Amino acid sequence: MNWGIWIAGLVGFFAGGVGAYAYFSGKMGKISGEIEAARRRAEEQEQARAQAEAQSRAAREAAVRAEAERESAERTLVEARKEREELAVRLQSDFRAVTQQMVTEGTKRLAEDNQKQVGIELRPILDRMEAFRKRVDEVHTAETTLQGDLRRELQQIQAMSTKLGSETHALTSALKNDSGVRGRWGEMVLEKTLEISGLEKGREYRTQESADRKRMDAVVFLPENRAIVIDSKVPLVDYDAYCSATEPADQEKSLKAHGAAVKRFIDDLSGKAYPDLLEGRSLDFTVMFIPIEPAFGAALRANPDLLEYAFNQRIVLTTPSSLMSTLRTIANLWKIERQNKNVQEIARLGGKLHDDLANFCGDLTEVGKALGKAHEAHESAVKKLSEKKGNILGTAEKLRELGAKTEKKLPTMLGNGSE
Repeated sequence: MNWGIWIAGLVGFFAGGVGAYAYFSGKMGKISGEIEAARRRAEEQEQARAQAEAQSRAAREAAVRAEAERESAERTLVEARKEREELAVRLQSDFRAVTQQMVTEGTKRLAEDNQKQVGIELRPILDRMEAFRKRVDEVHTAETTLQGDLRRELQQIQAMSTKLGSETHALTSALKNDSGVRGRWGEMVLEKTLEISGLEKGREYRTQESADRKRMDAVVFLPENRAIVIDSKVPLVDYDAYCSATEPADQEKSLKAHGAAVKRFIDDLSGKAYPDLLEGRSLDFTVMFIPIEPAFGAALRANPDLLEYAFNQRIVLTTPSSLMSTLRTIANLWKIERQNKNVQEIARLGGKLHDDLANFCGDLTEVGKALGKAHEAHESAVKKLSEKKGNILGTAEKLRELGAKTEKKLPTMLGNGSE
């Protein structure tokens, strides 16, 4: 066994132990200081913890007290709310009872104290309401009667419409089949147009005027001794065929026939030379009146140069609308003519009035002069009668004073002249 190694090991062990002891002694001292510091910190923390627990207990106790106070306040609030609601119910009930009592008593007093006065004040209103009710009843009765009358009138109108339809159909048939009826109908439309034109029959126009065994439908007079001849023509047969045709070829054929018929009327009217019958009074043309406006339009479609053709024949074509415009213009010309004549008459009468007034003023001047001379003669006579010495009035007054019997006094305005 190698004891040297053991001894060396032991020596080394002890030397290491001493070193370790010294080392660990220093460490232990340091650790002891740290433990002491940790102990002090633990004591401080324990004190802080104890203080915190005390504060926590105080806070919990305060919270318990606050919760108790809150619950007490809530109970108090609930009780106060309940009391307030009960009080409100009691007050409302008491108020309703008092109000009802006041209203009842007030109504009773009003009914007892003011019944007559209220009746007097309400009487006009009640009377008006009664009058209004009666008026409503009257209106209702009148409306019922009116409805009955209106129903009867509607029935009459319906019957008249049916009759008019039959008469219109009969008139249409007669116009198509009888040229005499067409002529008379055209003359009737012409005369109706003249009647509503503003012209006066017999003075500004005449109908069925005859001259040299020719009869003119109408002659319209113009100012300055002029006149216009109007003749009515009713081209209806071919126009009716044109309107009734359904095929384009038939329409074209009837339209051409209608245009030719109007041209024949123009030629026939031109040949009668009506303007020559009025001995220079008529204008140099005759008015051809076509009472059916669409028929005139159809004739223009068939003959676009129809107006020029008629004018070359000394014929002017018109329809109810265009003739009415012409007649209204003539009526205005007559109005202007009468106004001009009135102005001339006013001027003549004004001149005559001026001359008569001048003569009157001259006569009045002479009357003034004569009155002046009469006044002078009057003053001279008065002077002779009352102002001269020994005048007649003075002598007469002395006779009265001497006892002459008199019944009247002499006029004092002349004076009672004295000697």
